[in-house]
Amino acid sequence: MSSLSIVATVYNDAETVPVLVENIVKNIPLQISKYEIILVNDFSRDSSEKAIEAECSKNPNVKGISLSRNYGQHTAMSAGMQHATGDYVITMDGDMQNPPSAIPAMVTKITEGYDIVYTVSKKRNGILDAFTSYIFWAMLTKVFKMNVVKHQLMLKIMTREFIERFTKYGEANRTIDGLVADISANYAILNVENQKRVHGRSNYNFFKRMDLTLDMIISLSSAPLNFLIYLGFFIFLGTVLCILYYLSSYLFDVVPPGYTSTQLSIFFFGGLIVLILGIIGRYLSNIYTEVRQRPLFHIKKTYNL
Repeated sequence: MSSLSIVATVYNDAETVPVLVENIVKNIPLQISKYEIILVNDFSRDSSEKAIEAECSKNPNVKGISLSRNYGQHTAMSAGMQHATGDYVITMDGDMQNPPSAIPAMVTKITEGYDIVYTVSKKRNGILDAFTSYIFWAMLTKVFKMNVVKHQLMLKIMTREFIERFTKYGEANRTIDGLVADISANYAILNVENQKRVHGRSNYNFFKRMDLTLDMIISLSSAPLNFLIYLGFFIFLGTVLCILYYLSSYLFDVVPPGYTSTQLSIFFFGGLIVLILGIIGRYLSNIYTEVRQRPLFHIKKTYNL
């Protein structure tokens, strides 16, 4: 018999909290002797904290963490993972998009000897969400060749040893997907069907996904810097060819007026410089954030902990 911790982040999902807890409790496997549900309130603007407090008062196995400000889902999830005590730890979204009905299959799978079990789903809520998700994974796996599980959900299960390794990662710019991929390659994958939100709408949009993509790429790969090196090299070759062309035109032909080519060159190289400075600046910003070594999060209040 084993113990199980389920960690879910909550942000402006007060109406979903009771439904979430009810469905998780309903799907606790029989082989689990002890369980806890840790709900992390990422400084919601609605009554999510009161909803969490109400669930904690009804069930001592439900525990709550309220953060002092909005840190983002991945930091909030890390706060819950640090307080999880189970032999196995499940992470999931708090909006009911990750199906609690997958919990028994996840527990069964990880007992086969894996460090982590991912769940994947290509189904998304709407065309725009599906498009931004496709761009996100395409950039990670096809453009920058990062070794991560495609289309993975926040719904994952990990062993106690895996969680202890995870909590040693102290960087402020973090993504759960990137960190777990760095810890172990001993994993299994389960296909599930992602669900529609019970209430409200997703907090992720195109720009948030792009920001998350940048953080994940920069924190785990030097591919953008390598890309800039190769880009600069090919631009240098192109510049040499242009010089040879205009030199031959000067020697053997009438040189056309150069206004258009001059303007195009200014726009092209000006845009390229801005792009290069932006990527380098993002790396420097992340380095500056890490060297300050500020606390990853601050907890305002806890329930049943």
